[in-house]
Amino acid sequence: MTFSFRQGWLLIPSLLVAFAAAAELAARLDDLMRYDVPVFAAPLAGYDLIVRDSATIRGRPYGRFEKIQLNAAGFRGPPITPVPTAGCIRVMVLGSSESIVGGEEAGTEYPARMQQALDRRGCFEVQNAAVSGLNIGRITLLWNDWAARWSPNVVVIYPSPAFYLLPEGPDYPTRALPQVRPPAWWTPRIAARLSGQSFWPDFLAKRSLRRDIARKVAGQRRGWEYRAVPGSRLALYQGHLDSLVVAVEASGAEAVLVTHANRFPDPPAGEDELLLLGWARDSRARPRVILDFEHAANAAMVAVARRRDAMLVDAAGRMSGRREWFTDFSHFTREGRAVLGDLVADSVAALVARRAADGDDTSP
Repeated sequence: MTFSFRQGWLLIPSLLVAFAAAAELAARLDDLMRYDVPVFAAPLAGYDLIVRDSATIRGRPYGRFEKIQLNAAGFRGPPITPVPTAGCIRVMVLGSSESIVGGEEAGTEYPARMQQALDRRGCFEVQNAAVSGLNIGRITLLWNDWAARWSPNVVVIYPSPAFYLLPEGPDYPTRALPQVRPPAWWTPRIAARLSGQSFWPDFLAKRSLRRDIARKVAGQRRGWEYRAVPGSRLALYQGHLDSLVVAVEASGAEAVLVTHANRFPDPPAGEDELLLLGWARDSRARPRVILDFEHAANAAMVAVARRRDAMLVDAAGRMSGRREWFTDFSHFTREGRAVLGDLVADSVAALVARRAADGDDTSP
């Protein structure tokens, strides 16, 4: 029996389907062995770890995804009660994706490193309430509607200035968010593994990003693209940050502000172009303006800290430009998370010691 050329072509779709099925089965077996996820389950971080409570986005109580296990409040941290244990300082971290880690690195976030560093200095309990994608407006809503009720003594705030350069400026949300439905059991898991992979050489990736940016700008009115730091957006950032600090201090907690660090030296080098273009693709600003806005936003944070007598941690001054501490433009490597965790822990311990010397009840 001869095998024709036409029969060979007809066999290709079957081989592709078999390959895809085998890859999907391998992904599910891998999840079963590494994370104890049932083969016929449909894990989704955006559902398993997140609750949309009206307009508030917060962690799901007892949420679990891969190696991530949230506590009763939906925070990454030790078991939690409504008030801290007598003699213990509860430290809460508010922020966005820079403050959390997934996959095999889960549990190595800089707040977890803070816990390790503070354990040597007394009774501290670090609760990480950060949620990916939150600007300061949404962080404030999270604080007012949920996080404040867990009575932290110290609140560490690490916001992302780049949200204030998106096409639509952030504000305080009022509309209830649509609920996220759990995916069907047959939702492919292999797609999630491939979504973060780049299969293009750098020069083609840069060309694609430049094309995307050009199309984005071409569809807008003249002057829409920010070619210098926009004063209105900077004022919005500073106003939102100031209001968050006021809300934290009104609860009786101490605010600790952390300047935003990124991997780029000033000026950036040619090797930074790809990541800068990726940062600019969804922004209203040019790459250079994003970096200038980072500097301006950090200066605005310094001003807020002085006005509100809040502790300031200059992470940007210590870490920016150290490429080995970043996985991309602003997210940290394991080493970078350790550096930031130790840096913030030192400041928290110093704040508590200072308040103790002053006779303040922030200290245990």
